[in-house]
Amino acid sequence: MDLRRLGKKISSNWRVLLIILVSAMMLYSLVMMLSPSSVITHDGRADLSGIDFSHNKLVSLDGQWEFYWNKLLMPEDYNSGQKVKMDSFMKVPGVWASNAGTHYTTQGIATYRLSLYYPSTLIDPALRIQYVVGAYKLYVNGRLVEEVGSSLNDKVNFKSDDKIAIIDLPKDTQKIDLVFQVGNLNCASGGLRAAPVFGSKQVLEQQRTIMLTLQLIFIGGVLIFGIHYFFLFLLQTKNKTALLYTIFCFITVLRSMIFGEIPLQILFPDVSPELRMYINYSTGYNYVAIVILFVHSIYPLEFNKKVMALFLFPSLVFDAFLLITSPYTMTFYTMYLYIVLLIQMLYIMVVLIKSVLRKRDNAIFVFIAICILIWTMNGDIINFIKIGNIYLTCMFLFGNLAVILAMSYVQARQQAMNHKKLILYNEKLLEADKLKDQIVATEMSFLQAQIKPHFLYNALSAIANVCEKDGKQAGKLIIDLALYLRSSLEFNNLDKMVTIEKELEFVDTYFHIEQARFGQKIQLQKEIEIPLDVQIPVLVLQPLVENAIRHGISKKPGGGTVKVRMMQKDRNTYIEIEDDGVGINSEKLAVLLSGNNIGQGIGLLNIHNRLLKLYGRGLQISSESGHTCVKLLIPGGMLQ
Repeated sequence: MDLRRLGKKISSNWRVLLIILVSAMMLYSLVMMLSPSSVITHDGRADLSGIDFSHNKLVSLDGQWEFYWNKLLMPEDYNSGQKVKMDSFMKVPGVWASNAGTHYTTQGIATYRLSLYYPSTLIDPALRIQYVVGAYKLYVNGRLVEEVGSSLNDKVNFKSDDKIAIIDLPKDTQKIDLVFQVGNLNCASGGLRAAPVFGSKQVLEQQRTIMLTLQLIFIGGVLIFGIHYFFLFLLQTKNKTALLYTIFCFITVLRSMIFGEIPLQILFPDVSPELRMYINYSTGYNYVAIVILFVHSIYPLEFNKKVMALFLFPSLVFDAFLLITSPYTMTFYTMYLYIVLLIQMLYIMVVLIKSVLRKRDNAIFVFIAICILIWTMNGDIINFIKIGNIYLTCMFLFGNLAVILAMSYVQARQQAMNHKKLILYNEKLLEADKLKDQIVATEMSFLQAQIKPHFLYNALSAIANVCEKDGKQAGKLIIDLALYLRSSLEFNNLDKMVTIEKELEFVDTYFHIEQARFGQKIQLQKEIEIPLDVQIPVLVLQPLVENAIRHGISKKPGGGTVKVRMMQKDRNTYIEIEDDGVGINSEKLAVLLSGNNIGQGIGLLNIHNRLLKLYGRGLQISSESGHTCVKLLIPGGMLQ
């Protein structure tokens, strides 16, 4: 029994267990990143002669390099017979200002030196050099082989660059001396931020081509996502989630262009380092902020607006500061930026944990994706400040991919749910439309059921009176009555179309019966200027003629005339039913088609609503004392 209760408790709290598990995995992996790494270079010497490079092996020259502070030494300075005093061994990768207990300033000049041994069997030895902060010159065995930037020791003319270089090394020797002259006169740190990588030139170039291709594919994919959701936002301007997703994609694209293989430098060789730094900082300040706003658009109830504004405010401060100063100045505040980012990351984690515990839609999926992003961003931060054993750049790309896929899934699922709701709504509308038709048909049947007993009584009374005077005429009236009843029973389908000829026959049948009652007091005139095979909705003319007789001319002491006019123009059929009866007073006329006053007989309102449904326009009724006119229009295309 206790085991069952324990099982139910675990089952009900699996979200808590998931949160703990994911958080523990993140912390464990970050701790492992901070552990010391193995090095190749010791005391300014790297011996690779025992390494087999035949299997595409590449070696990063991590470790302790000879370091000479505030000197730009030439290779011949080491061969002059006078020993050059070394300041210390410097950790590579790293920056000289980060070494604890040293007197090195953030800006200055320095020389790095390394003795490198490698096997003579390697036919195309080469070095890949990247992320040397500032400007540098590289000498190999006394020969200048690469120069990036200029004026290493002249602050006025100093120019830095972050070019990636693959440099050929001598093939006829097993030992070389590498001398780096490095100058940093504009940033907050200087040095070999990434260790040079040694190996076959062919392998180095193949690796760069593969990485660049993957990076461009990633950029293209994210850009397509961004453009798609930008157009979605243009079509749905109230969809803030789509807008924030678009901004996140574009920020990801910009950051991806300036890291890794630096595609921006390849696509636009003339782009200045200052612009690349500006892109770096402007996107970095707002990266986590956009994620916070995106999550807020999905789960607004988990946020306190004042608290959220407090966490977003530092990003605005950094943005404003970047606008009024140079990107190089911002390098001195990078650590403060990292502190802000870490605080914002903790905040978004707390919010997502709340959303998971409250069982919000897709919360678990979004939580895991954001955790991956935060993990990779912290990996990049650890890599930047050069602690631990992680020297991979652009880890955030993997985190971005996870978030972009998660966001796309959330957006796609929301769209699918909205589409499903729309289908259900349309089905309900169709059901309501069918129900409306049934109600109208029922109403008509009810009206017919109401009128037939009254009409039959009057018609039979009239026929009985005629029988006494003219039996032959009475027989004709009985046939007319039979035809009228049969036709009225056939007119149960209100969507049916009939010819003008058929509808006029029904009108004539009805009028003959009514004339038997009223005699020559009522008259019917027809002015038909259209073909008799023109199609019109069933049961339109006869109710209008009946309405004119019953409520118009029959109530006039001297009787009157009902005129039926039909004409055609531009393939449209125009019909007018006019009588010179008592007319309709203005108050009654105002509400006649409003639904507040059900039409007499079969019902003007019923005909009016049917015409509205079919053609978008109904009856037009005008009346004054001694005259009433009902007009309707049947659009073209009804000829058979």
